[in-house]
Amino acid sequence: AVVSTQSTGDVPAAEHLNHCVETLQTSVKLTPTLDRDAKVLQPSVGGQRFSVSADFYRVTKEDLLAEQKRRTEENERESVLRTKAMRDRDAGIGMRIYHYAVIRIRFPDGLYLQGTFSAHDTVESLFKFVESSLRHPVTFTLIAPGCPSLKRDSTLLKAAGLVPTGVFNLSVSERPEFTLLSDEMVCKLAEL
Repeated sequence: AVVSTQSTGDVPAAEHLNHCVETLQTSVKLTPTLDRDAKVLQPSVGGQRFSVSADFYRVTKEDLLAEQKRRTEENERESVLRTKAMRDRDAGIGMRIYHYAVIRIRFPDGLYLQGTFSAHDTVESLFKFVESSLRHPVTFTLIAPGCPSLKRDSTLLKAAGLVPTGVFNLSVSERPEFTLLSDEMVCKLAEL
């Protein structure tokens, strides 16, 4: 940037420059916050029904050879003694670095609550997000299909394997008669 050595109006240039430096030094740093972009989604009726032809399940000779080759390469790679760093490097091949996660929570009535999180947010922040979207306080657990329930702690979403996406089922002890979501959230209802 070019600084003018001439005065601006009645204030000399040096005094103006000193005022600008002082303003920068005394200003408060602004930190942006991530908008959760909370949405409530309802599965579309047409999206739940689909059919595949019998050819979809048929395995060809090429498919079998490709699978055999993949398994042989994996066995060879696993038979060699490797350090943890080597295993981590192999596990990271092809992985992208994600900064955000989109997480969906399926409620007992079939509605989905969706929110956007930073990869460095904690599992606790996910639980707080769900609690803030409820009509009234209720004890719940979040369960991923095929996994144990998610523990409410300070684990980062990235470390918990929830980046870039995660889907959970919200489980409550008693099935409610009405939706658990607040009226404000139900107003944001859209089709999936």
